[in-house]
Amino acid sequence: MEPILSIKNLSVEIKHRTLAKDVSFDINEGEVVLLSGANGMGKSTILKSIMRLETEGKKFSGEIIYSGFGDVLKLNEDELQKFRSSVAYIQQKDDYAEMGNIQVRDIISESDEAFEDKSLTHAEVNELIDKWIPRRENGNRIFDAKSKPAKFSGGEQRLLSVLSVIATRPNAKLLIIDEPLNNLDFVNARNISNLINKVIKENPKMGVLMISHCRIFPFITREIKLTSDGVQESKEPYLCHSCFGEPDGEGFY
Repeated sequence: MEPILSIKNLSVEIKHRTLAKDVSFDINEGEVVLLSGANGMGKSTILKSIMRLETEGKKFSGEIIYSGFGDVLKLNEDELQKFRSSVAYIQQKDDYAEMGNIQVRDIISESDEAFEDKSLTHAEVNELIDKWIPRRENGNRIFDAKSKPAKFSGGEQRLLSVLSVIATRPNAKLLIIDEPLNNLDFVNARNISNLINKVIKENPKMGVLMISHCRIFPFITREIKLTSDGVQESKEPYLCHSCFGEPDGEGFY
């Protein structure tokens, strides 16, 4: 069976500066792969290259083969949009500060429209929130469909970014996550881990590629390290730290 994603000898340069060099790896069905490496090695560059984002001024060589689409670097604009809408991609930065009166419902519904071409009501969005995010101890939601992200804390924004992708694309073949725990406190970090684990359990054929400096994820199956000369497969099994508590036998906190 062919890999979901196959990176072949990918190099990225900008103004004669190398951002990533000779990167090759595969993501297969059911694999949850951690992409590690020192800061500045180009981890986020690799994820953005897969999605063909922020390409201006950059020079690419090699191939990014995605199942059913071929080489992403060669897709035309229509094909590229279809490819992007088929992937569950969570970028590193959340940017809701300038959104004014935009509601949570608008964010989640827009993601759903891109994936399944349908709009969601406030009630449907609240159902998704209740499915994926535990309520506070007092019984209230962390946020609801009518909440305004522009007023959220950094942690609430991150939670919304992850939810808006995972809740609307639970059947995607590929989930790409760049630093899912940015700005999160103890409780919401565990919520994010559980949220990702839940979608993996519900879609066991999904491939996952993740960047994270926090090693709390019990569901990682492989670790590959990005270096100045490409990618090295970790010789040691992934070790999940217990700084946020011990997960249960299913990998939930």
